[in-house]
Amino acid sequence: MKIADFDITSYVSRIEANRSVKDALMQKLKTRRPPYRISVTNLLNLKQAYFQRKHPEIIPPLEKQQLMWAGTGFHKVFGSAVSSEEYLEQFVEAEGIVGKIDIYEKIPVEVKTTSAPPDTKDLLRYRPTYVEQLGMYCTMVNAHEGEIIIYQRQGEESASTSPLVVYHVAFPNLEAIRGEMQRRRDLLIQSLISNDPNNLPICLWFNKQCDYSQVCDCKTSSVPPSHEIAELAGQIYVDNITCEQLLSKIAESQPSQLFRINDIVFPRKAYFERLKSQEVADPELVSGEVAEEKGEYLRSMDERGFLDTLRDSLRYGAPGEMRRIPVRHALLGDLVQMWQNLPTILRGPKFYSLVERERLSRTFPHYFLRLGFECALTDHAQGRLLVYYTNVPKEDAKLMVYDVTFRNLAALKAEALQRAELMTKAQSPWELPKCPSWMCPNCGYLSECGGI
Repeated sequence: MKIADFDITSYVSRIEANRSVKDALMQKLKTRRPPYRISVTNLLNLKQAYFQRKHPEIIPPLEKQQLMWAGTGFHKVFGSAVSSEEYLEQFVEAEGIVGKIDIYEKIPVEVKTTSAPPDTKDLLRYRPTYVEQLGMYCTMVNAHEGEIIIYQRQGEESASTSPLVVYHVAFPNLEAIRGEMQRRRDLLIQSLISNDPNNLPICLWFNKQCDYSQVCDCKTSSVPPSHEIAELAGQIYVDNITCEQLLSKIAESQPSQLFRINDIVFPRKAYFERLKSQEVADPELVSGEVAEEKGEYLRSMDERGFLDTLRDSLRYGAPGEMRRIPVRHALLGDLVQMWQNLPTILRGPKFYSLVERERLSRTFPHYFLRLGFECALTDHAQGRLLVYYTNVPKEDAKLMVYDVTFRNLAALKAEALQRAELMTKAQSPWELPKCPSWMCPNCGYLSECGGI
């Protein structure tokens, strides 16, 4: 049975670029409050911590912040997949120093993301600050061992290697680490009081496009960088068993019985995902296919985490302006994010240039389909689309805000509910609307679906 294509463009009556809202949100991205407490992160780079406090007006470029958002967001999504809420992002405090452990159930676990392939032979040389951060967290909770999980983002170098590596690290001398933490804490405090960073070690980012290169004294500083805490680490080894256990956890899928709005935007993909979750694992499945599947899931977590953290950074205005309202129609159930009383979605295309306004709905039909369904299901004729172009170099062009007005909400709502009903009855993917054409070449279900 052939399903007729649904043209969302014909339901879009107006797209307006909202400059006032864009400027307000851009200001939020470029504003950073200075830290007021000494943190474990401060103790990893005393010079940078000093200038962060003394020059809060210096803000990292958005390109660099994007990497930080992606890493922070990945921590959150990954942690939720492999652990439970009571063990995630655990705040700790000791000796006037604060920190937040990514996962702390039995031992501290730090999650890291990188674009460079990990050198599994020598973590101390590869990333001594990773070991130092874990060592300080272990000391703060009196644990003699911990783990570092490193996720390597997709790239040419990672094609033939596992995207996840787990290191188990022992710290036999916690008292020595505690003493070094106190020494660094006191050194930073004294420098802040005296307005003199001269006694602080050279920044780790010296001559590496440091944000504070115009105000720092690294060129004249005589104190070399060192990693005393990393040198206090004991045995370090790659924990392949824990790595496999983590990959198995994140691959587990527990879909809801209700369809979500994203399912009806991409019904064929949702069809295959649900079908797959109901299948019993095939013992004949080759390890390469399993590894590729888990790697793809990790990459999707990285992208979702980035958007989640970007959304938190924007914060959508004053307290109370953002809320989520439930939507429930038969087998369709979800939460719609409302901002200033408008359904609002945020998306991050990887385009290198902005799309002209008149081409938006045809270039990103899935964005408008999602927003249109949310508007129709909440009885709002207008919605808001935030598009953050991650690869556009010009900062002021990265974020665009569009107010989108839809016509014929009743027909849009009927299409949404019809798709949910079709998904409950479909015996094959060809009974469901096609996904956007751009998804087909890299779709994991292309051989079963064929994109027709």
